Amino acid sequence: MIFSTTYLALAASVLVAALPSVDLDTRSIYTIYAAAQKEQGVLQVAYGGDEPDQADTLAQAFSTQFPKVKVNVTVDLSKYLEGRINKAITRDGLYTDVTILQTLQNFDNWANRGLLLPYKPPHFDKIWPSLTRADGSYIPVFGSHFGPFVYNPSDIPAADVPKSYADILDPKWKGKIVLTYPNDDDAVLYLFKVIIEQYGWIWLDLLLAQNVQWVRGTATPGEILVLDPTKKISFTSFPADDAWTFTPPISDIYISWAQSSAIFKHTKLPENCETSTSILDIRREIFREARVAVEAFRLEIEDKIGTAQGASPLLDGVYIQRN
Repeated sequence: MIFSTTYLALAASVLVAALPSVDLDTRSIYTIYAAAQKEQGVLQVAYGGDEPDQADTLAQAFSTQFPKVKVNVTVDLSKYLEGRINKAITRDGLYTDVTILQTLQNFDNWANRGLLLPYKPPHFDKIWPSLTRADGSYIPVFGSHFGPFVYNPSDIPAADVPKSYADILDPKWKGKIVLTYPNDDDAVLYLFKVIIEQYGWIWLDLLLAQNVQWVRGTATPGEILVLDPTKKISFTSFPADDAWTFTPPISDIYISWAQSSAIFKHTKLPENCETSTSILDIRREIFREARVAVEAFRLEIEDKIGTAQGASPLLDGVYIQRN
């Protein structure tokens, strides 16, 4: 099942955490907003992303529609936010009221430990059961994907665009490919696992012979393609410029997931909180929870590619160069 990057269930859940029960909240969004205004404080939201502006649309839309609720959104890589949240938990503290992360395994872990505040917003019964948890501990807020080929159609004819991940091995792409380090991101790592299961480790060996430019962050390849005229193609999340486009592979699969959100139980702003979020990949029960196998595969990849080099994609200056 493949999703485009589409908001699934956000507007009605952005304001509140939970009521004492976990029955479906039948209040209107305006009633919830009125209740939120009675609380004092700034709603803290930890948002997993790899460029500083990736939560701007969400934050601006929220502030425009609900101006009397103060929100502070912190954007960083999911794995770094996860670490800060867990550190605060060990100290009986609260790093954030709401988190929107890629690392779904953490949400189940936190929920099982009773650290999340279940909430079923008015639209909860419309959400596909496979995308959420039955008790309302977290819900999806938008869909995302990784793996389509990104290129400039004015530079690369449609007939030349790769139809599969095997096609990226064509010698004509040598020195022209930009990719995200798979050992730096679980979603990217999973796609590489799918590809290697299909084509074997020889595929990775041949890919390395293509003189790939490896970067951190799934948005960075698109930025590099725009900035560096010698780089022509990637398979990643999305293009960084309107002149560029993306095309899914025809004969191979790529991955998608529901970025989801969760509320922490000890929030002091329950009526302000959005419902919880994290990653759902296409085989989550096999990959995201099998951490020993995941880490073993990550190390196999790292042995060939090397450790991820460079600053965090939020600090590497690539986004600033283009903006």
